[in-house]
Amino acid sequence: MHTVIILNKQSSDLLKDFRFLYKPFVDEGTISFCDWNEAGTDLKSAVPDIYKCIKGKPDWRAIVLNTDSMAVHTSGPVADEKNPFDFPGETVNDTEIPRESNVPMIRLSHMLCGYPAATVKNFEKGFEYYDEKTLKRVRVRESELTEDEVYQLSRRYRDRLKPIYLDVPVSEEVKKAQDELNEKYGFSDNRPQELIFIATRKHKKDEEHIYESWKTQFEMESSNFSSRNKYPNNCRFICSSITNAENSLYMKELTEFWVSVLTLAINRIPASSLQAYRLYKLGMQASEEELERLLNKRLNRMESVYDFVQERMKMKAELSFEEDDILVPEQKIPVHFDGSSGKELYINTSKIGLSRDCPKDELFTWIMEITEKKRQINQFLKAPRRAIDKASQHLKGRAESFFGDEYKMDQFQVEDLEAEIERLETNVLENSTSGLVDEAKFKEQIEKVDKKVKKDIVSHIRRSTAVQVGCCLLLVYLLGFVPYWISAAKLGGSQFGSAVVVALAALAVAAAGGIAALFILRYRVRMSMEEYNHVIHTMVNNVNASADEFGKYFTAVCTYMKAQSIRAGIKLKSESISSAQFILRAHKQALKSSIERDEEVAASYGIRRVAEVEKNITSFFHEEKLPKDNALYYYETDKSDVGIPLNEAGDLVRAPYKFVAKLKLEREDLYDEVKGEV
Repeated sequence: MHTVIILNKQSSDLLKDFRFLYKPFVDEGTISFCDWNEAGTDLKSAVPDIYKCIKGKPDWRAIVLNTDSMAVHTSGPVADEKNPFDFPGETVNDTEIPRESNVPMIRLSHMLCGYPAATVKNFEKGFEYYDEKTLKRVRVRESELTEDEVYQLSRRYRDRLKPIYLDVPVSEEVKKAQDELNEKYGFSDNRPQELIFIATRKHKKDEEHIYESWKTQFEMESSNFSSRNKYPNNCRFICSSITNAENSLYMKELTEFWVSVLTLAINRIPASSLQAYRLYKLGMQASEEELERLLNKRLNRMESVYDFVQERMKMKAELSFEEDDILVPEQKIPVHFDGSSGKELYINTSKIGLSRDCPKDELFTWIMEITEKKRQINQFLKAPRRAIDKASQHLKGRAESFFGDEYKMDQFQVEDLEAEIERLETNVLENSTSGLVDEAKFKEQIEKVDKKVKKDIVSHIRRSTAVQVGCCLLLVYLLGFVPYWISAAKLGGSQFGSAVVVALAALAVAAAGGIAALFILRYRVRMSMEEYNHVIHTMVNNVNASADEFGKYFTAVCTYMKAQSIRAGIKLKSESISSAQFILRAHKQALKSSIERDEEVAASYGIRRVAEVEKNITSFFHEEKLPKDNALYYYETDKSDVGIPLNEAGDLVRAPYKFVAKLKLEREDLYDEVKGEV
C-alpha cells in the first residue's frame, strides 16, 4: 500500500537533514511527500498536491506529521501536554451544531476522511411489535402515542409488545450543517484507508511518572479524546517524546524518530498493535554494532572523497593543442561529377544534304533530335546537382561532427584562432559559387539556336523544288540564246556551232551557280546547328570546371565550420569546467554537512570512531553526479527478507536499514479526569 507523508512547514524543515533516509523508498514508489498548509480550509489550499501523490494508487494511506512541540514559537490552538491530539478548548459538544474545526490537524482529517457522522445524543422509550395483518415489524416511539393508544396496543398484543429504547433523531439544523461540511470536504478520489497522525511532545517530568504509576484506572475510564475532538473513525494516533535541541540526547532521539516514522511508513501495522481511539508511543531499537559498522564505513569514505574533491578543485585542465600545432587543419570536401562526359549532347551536322528533304526531312529530324537533346541536357545537369547535394550532405555531416568537442586554449592560441576565423570567413565570401552553372542561361541560348535552325531549315528548299526551279531557270536561260542561234545559223555552220558551244558553256556556268546557292543554304543550316554544338561545348566545359570551384568552396566552408566548432568548444570547455567546479563545490558542501551529521549521530550513540583511508575512490564515488543523485550520500537499504520484531507479540515488519533492530508501538494510558465524561 502506498503511503503519503503529509508535513507542515515545521516538520518539513526538521526533516531536511534526514530526508536522504527516505529517498530510496520515494524512488521505488513506496512513499511520497505532500506539503501541508495548515491555514488551508479546503483540499486545494491545504494539500494541493494530494491528488498528484495518489494518482494511479487506489489503495493508500496517509501519515500526518506534526512537530510543532519542537518549534520555538507556536500559535493557534493549544494541545494537551500529555496528548498532542487532544484540544480541550476546541472540542465541539454533542449539543452544538457541527462546524469547521479551528484545529488544522482535525480540519485536515475531515478533508481527507470526511466529517464524522453525528453521535447519538440520547435515547427515548418505545415499543416494538409485529403487525397481525402484514406480519411486519413495527417500531413506535412512546412520545408519539397517547395513553389510550398505549393501552390499546397492550391489550391487543399483550406479551408480543416489547418495550425498546430508540435514539433521539438528529435535528434538521444539525443535519443541514453536517451536509454542508460533507459537501465542502468532498473527495474526488478514493479516501485513505488509514490516517495515522504522528506528533512530537516534550518528555514527561519524573514526578508525573511516579504519580501515574501509583494510580489505578479502569479501561472504561480511558480518554475519549478521539470522539470528543471529532476525529474520523479510521484515524490512528502516535506520539514521540523528543528533548530540546540543547540536550545531548537530542540527535539520537531525533534520528530514531525519523527512522521510526520511515519504518512505519513502509509497513502495514496489524490492527491489534495500532488500535483506533487510543494513543501510542513510537520508538525503535537500533543495533549499535551494525550502526557502528555503517557509520565508520560511511565516514571513512566521505572523508576520503572530501580530500579527493579538494584535490580535483585545484587541478587545471590541459591545453588541447601544443604550441606548434595547426589550430584549424584544412577540411577537404571533394566534388566529383561522375557519369556522362556530354558527348551524347552534340548533334552531327555532317549529314545535312543540299536540299531540305534529302537525304531525309531536315525539319522533322531536327525537331526529334533537339527534343531528345533537351531531355539529355536535363539529365546531364542532374548529375552535377546530385553531386553537389551529396557534397553538401557530406559537408553538413562533417560540420555537425565537429561540434560537441571541448577545447582548452591559452590566451595566445585564442587570439590566433580568432584571426584564422576572420581569414576563413573572408575566403568563404570570396569563393562564391553563385552563377557557376547558369542552367537558365544555357537553356535560353539553346532555345534561340533552336528557333534560328528551324528558320534556316524552312528557307532551305526541297529537292523537287530545286530540280523544278533549276530546270525552269536553265530552260528560260537557254531560250535566251535562241535569237543568237538563229543569227549564227544565217552566217554559216561554223558560226552556229560556236554559238551552241557558248550557250552550253553559259548554261553550265548558270547550273554551277545554282548548285553553289544550294551549298550556301546548306552551310547556313549547318552553321546554325553548329551554334547549338558551341553552346553545348561551353556548357559542358562550364559544368566540369565548376566541380573544382564547388570543391574549393565546400572545403572553405567546412574549414570555417571547424574553426567555429573549436571556438564553441572553448566556450563549452569553460562551461564544463564551471559546471564541474559547481558540482565539486556542491559535493564539498554536501560532504561537509553529511560528515558533521554522521559524526553527531555517532557521538550520540557513543560509537568509537575507527578512521581508515579508503582507496579506489572512483569505484563508489561518481563526481559528475550531483549529491542528490549520488549513492555516496545514501545508506544502503536492507534488502533481506528477514523482518524485525514489532513489540513483543511476535509480529515482524520490514526494516528500512540493517541497523534498525526493532520497532516499538507502546500504548499510552490516558484517562479522563472526570469519570463518565463523553
